[in-house]
Amino acid sequence: MVIDESIQQILTKYSRFKIRDYQNHTRNSIEELEHLISLIETRKSTFSYSLQTLSDIIQIIISSIDRTTLWKAKGKMYEQQLAQIVCQLFKCLCKLDAKYAVNEQGVTIMRSILQWLKDDTDFCLTKSISQDLHLAIYSCLEQYSLSCKNREDFLNELFSTSSVHKSHSSSVVSCFNFHNRRKSAIHESLSIIDYSARLVIYLLESSLVTSSLLINQILTFFLLYAPIQRFSVYLVNHTDFYRSIIVPLLSTKNTDYFVQCIIDETARSQTDSNDRVFVFTHMLNLVGEFVLHPGIEIHSCSFASTFKYLFDALIECGTTVPLLYLVKCLSNLLTNENVETDLLAQEMNRFSLIHSIINYTSILIQNSTLGEGQMILKQLHNNVITSCLSILYNISTLNHEILDINVIINKICRPLFKSDMQQIRLISCLLYSNLLTQKELESDNACHHLCEQLFFSIRQAYLSSNYHLCNQISLFSLVNCLKKLCTHKQFQKRIGKQDENIELLFEILRQFHLSIEQQEEIQIILQSIWFLSFEYTCATKIHSHDKYFALLVQLAETNPNEMIQQAAKGILWQLRQTMTNTINEPIVSNSSQHIMFSYNHDTKEIVQKICQNLRNSGYRTWMDIDDMHGSTLDCMAHAVEQSCVIIICMTEKYKQSPNCQSEAEYAYRLKKPFVPILLQSKFKPDGWLGLLLGTKLYIDFTKSDFDSNYKRLVNEIETIKN
Repeated sequence: MVIDESIQQILTKYSRFKIRDYQNHTRNSIEELEHLISLIETRKSTFSYSLQTLSDIIQIIISSIDRTTLWKAKGKMYEQQLAQIVCQLFKCLCKLDAKYAVNEQGVTIMRSILQWLKDDTDFCLTKSISQDLHLAIYSCLEQYSLSCKNREDFLNELFSTSSVHKSHSSSVVSCFNFHNRRKSAIHESLSIIDYSARLVIYLLESSLVTSSLLINQILTFFLLYAPIQRFSVYLVNHTDFYRSIIVPLLSTKNTDYFVQCIIDETARSQTDSNDRVFVFTHMLNLVGEFVLHPGIEIHSCSFASTFKYLFDALIECGTTVPLLYLVKCLSNLLTNENVETDLLAQEMNRFSLIHSIINYTSILIQNSTLGEGQMILKQLHNNVITSCLSILYNISTLNHEILDINVIINKICRPLFKSDMQQIRLISCLLYSNLLTQKELESDNACHHLCEQLFFSIRQAYLSSNYHLCNQISLFSLVNCLKKLCTHKQFQKRIGKQDENIELLFEILRQFHLSIEQQEEIQIILQSIWFLSFEYTCATKIHSHDKYFALLVQLAETNPNEMIQQAAKGILWQLRQTMTNTINEPIVSNSSQHIMFSYNHDTKEIVQKICQNLRNSGYRTWMDIDDMHGSTLDCMAHAVEQSCVIIICMTEKYKQSPNCQSEAEYAYRLKKPFVPILLQSKFKPDGWLGLLLGTKLYIDFTKSDFDSNYKRLVNEIETIKN
């Protein structure tokens, strides 16, 4: 390979330069070096074997720069220009060969560049900054960070400190009306992270218009490290960045200003040849990253009105990039199930933000759908839809009652089953699984899409190195979704039609059953299989397969996790029940007959209260917390057999428990009379529980007063006994 002659000439010339040659500067030197940078950027492929020469030139220039006067504006512009040249040349080196750039020489160069920031006492003392040099340094820092194989290691450099002098800062009029500027001590130690946080605060407080490129560059640097927990925790909890910038930015009084800035930036980006990136949307992106880390508290519910105003304004002005960052931020804020997340969902509902998201998503899908359900969407719109679906899915796991289920199912989920984006199809299925009813599953087509997509994704996640899909959806989330769907007969039948579905579940069990890390996944998969064992076709395939049956026996007898043992025993017990056409009539002693409570432990307190009242009224009762001895399943079966009445305590968690289904189904097979009571507000029994209930009326303990409902229960019991 022959290197370009002009590049070779410049390299040869400057490789012979000594430190004094740069100190005895000429304007031609700067121009030639800038020309060299331009040539390197346009002819990278011809430059591969001159990296050492380039590295040597960079180090000589660094040695020629006087650090003590670099930031002094008067008479030192040439040194700042040389420093910019260093940053640009090293950035080129990183792009040419990332591995070479992070070797020992590259680390030395980067440390020298970082030291320049630490030496910036002019900013610390007078708030006088040289934006061109700052921009060059942070741009170089970004490129070097991208070149690092392990950013965690380089983060140690960013946390290291040096002493600087700092006086009390003068008051600056802020567009956000900040009132929390703090006084800093002399000889305060500043790391690059501390320095950068203070610099971006100052720039935003003083002049956004003239500083937006530098602000954006610093925020881009922050975003590179935001996925690393210790960086984000430090930036939020130990600097003024979050408190001084993010919180005031998203407060209601600054909403109009925030929206106008984004709209203005959008308008500029359409005419600016440099494609100016959005400063404020980067901040939204940072908030979305911060909330994913434990140790960071973001009171997101207080921002709900701002998010609503911003969402509607961005849709109205038709700017998609900021909208994408906004919905990604909202999706991340709703990821973790906690009190703050619940409050945010409620506030989003109160301000009609959820309605706006549903409406926007359905319209976007409708406008992008062609004949036969085919969709044409830009990648950007696909990303927006993915984040909107994630928002709706996260809310559906918290409280699906605040969602417009009919619109989501028919105008969002069903059309997206045919999307050519696998990620969109999957999240649509996950969302749909949280909202569907037995009636919905009667559509065999919908059931087919769900089953196919879910098992395909489970296999992909299982085969991945970290048991996550590329979009970070975990195997745990997927099998949890499977368990919910397995409560429905229609879905059980669909699974039973293909042997590879059951085979995959047992393959995962075989792989995981000795792993401590995957105990939760094992338990959920076993509960899913337990539900499947109620359906005859599935039960037959499991019961007749020697390896499946042997694995269940092994888990039931040798697994150290008691919950896994119980689930495996429950499957074996239920398989026998399902495979037996006739049932021996149990011997029942009239003197020992009792009223049995079939319930999930989330309702233990109210069930104990009802039970105690019945005992006080002279009734004989049975609850597992008082009367369980020996084998759980044998005790349950005996309790059902010896009962005269069974009180079925209905909640969503009761429906989701295969153990509760075994109790209820066994009672049904023995034709035991039962009284259903509702213990969860607005819960509508469907799936196996809906089929079991049929047209039977239930007593709703969530309405009226307890005494009235208790009297109705006693009347029902007396009617059955008599």
